[in-house]
Amino acid sequence: MVYYRKYRPQTLLDLDSVKVQQTLTSVLSAKEIPHAFLFTGPKGLGKTSTARIVAKVVNCLNRKEGSAQPCNECDQCLSITNGSNIDVLEIDGASNRGIDEIRDLRDKVKLSPSSAKKKVYIIDEVHMLTTEAFNALLKTIEEPPAHVMFIFCTTEPQKVPATIISRCFHISFERATEKDIVHSLKRIVAGEKLDIEESVLEMIAGFADGGFRDAAKILEELVLLANGEKITQEFAQNHYKTSNVISFVYTLLSSLTTSPVQLKESLTLVEEMVQQGIDMKFFISQILSVLHTLLLSQMDVEAKSTSIPENLQVSPQSISVLNSLFSDAYQKIKYSPLPQLPLELAIVAWSSSQESREEGETIMLTPQTSVVIKSQPTIEALLKKERTLKVRSIIDGKKEEKAPEKDVPTHTQAAIKSDIDPKASFMENIIYKVKSQNHSLAGVLRGCDIKVADDTQLVIETAYKFHKERLDDKSAKDILEKAVKEISGKPLKVVIELKEVK
Repeated sequence: MVYYRKYRPQTLLDLDSVKVQQTLTSVLSAKEIPHAFLFTGPKGLGKTSTARIVAKVVNCLNRKEGSAQPCNECDQCLSITNGSNIDVLEIDGASNRGIDEIRDLRDKVKLSPSSAKKKVYIIDEVHMLTTEAFNALLKTIEEPPAHVMFIFCTTEPQKVPATIISRCFHISFERATEKDIVHSLKRIVAGEKLDIEESVLEMIAGFADGGFRDAAKILEELVLLANGEKITQEFAQNHYKTSNVISFVYTLLSSLTTSPVQLKESLTLVEEMVQQGIDMKFFISQILSVLHTLLLSQMDVEAKSTSIPENLQVSPQSISVLNSLFSDAYQKIKYSPLPQLPLELAIVAWSSSQESREEGETIMLTPQTSVVIKSQPTIEALLKKERTLKVRSIIDGKKEEKAPEKDVPTHTQAAIKSDIDPKASFMENIIYKVKSQNHSLAGVLRGCDIKVADDTQLVIETAYKFHKERLDDKSAKDILEKAVKEISGKPLKVVIELKEVK
């Protein structure tokens, strides 16, 4: 049997979360026990295990009055432990989420328990129930028969209706601290008589992301790989390739925050990590952890002790952008056939943003994050200045003056001379406008041509299907039509077409 099942807590004293242990001990020791509980919190914290303990406490045949501890020896306790008690029903909310299933449950609630004191319904992932199902359950939760208790467990309490929450005794399971996880692992170590260094337990606690179940699974994996040998810190580091990870993190951040950005060196470093078999998701999580520590240190907030090189200086603004880029990469790794690709794209995006900063452009890195930098004069402003000079010359009866060429950036001169090649300069105008809002969209437009431009629409032609899909996206269309309206002064409809292959 796997560790996290074999070493499930069986009494309240076994719970590794002191806060939950104290709260339930107080509640279950009282004369009147709530008829409905709601356990919320991240995965792997023991919500369902705790629900079973509560079921044992209320049904234990040997429990003394005022005590909150089951004996774990009577028939009721033993049957609940092994899952054979017919009066304690565990229901998966994801598989039984409809109104018909809840109506069936509501009808069966009226039946008395066969042998237990209370019939306990444990509904896991209760947030998966439909709105109709919740409504059907509402009256039963509010006024259940005296022999019934409900225990709801969920990782997403925001999806549970307030009317349900208000009728339950709510206990929040907070993410476990490393100390709590080490305490939990020591129970397994003692039970299995494992030969393992305590520093390995601390390392596992760091990997577990605040979950007891994940920690137990990591420990079990190391035990199987050790094959009876002592589990040392060196062995664990070699298995998870963590010995050099933190040095790679500092090297990468140093390369990215140097001016100019050492793009080639950064990408080479990623390739080196791939060759060493370092997990990209774990690596990015370590980058985010270091950025978090850097931010707190700059705000004079004490963080957990992490030895960060003194020469690594990152501004809060840069930390914000890097956090968005790497967080986005972390999410995309799951669906990427090449785990390193999202990280490499994040590095390239950061490098591009720094180059654009030096050129004085405004660049959008992600939908959530943009780097706002003082930009060069826009085409609209330059055209307005030119029109003003024309009007002034007419009023004064003087020869028309032109804006000095030195005031006009080289890459916008062609766009202003629209009488030379209207279509070409119109596209240049659009690209320049779009680039200030979406750098990548402007890049796609460079490979496109204007097919038709009249008083009602602008038809843009591209040779690539994926470019068409990108430009047909609603957000891209909005940016394009806004740019076209600002340039032409007319609300033209933008149409994207594929070029016909001859």
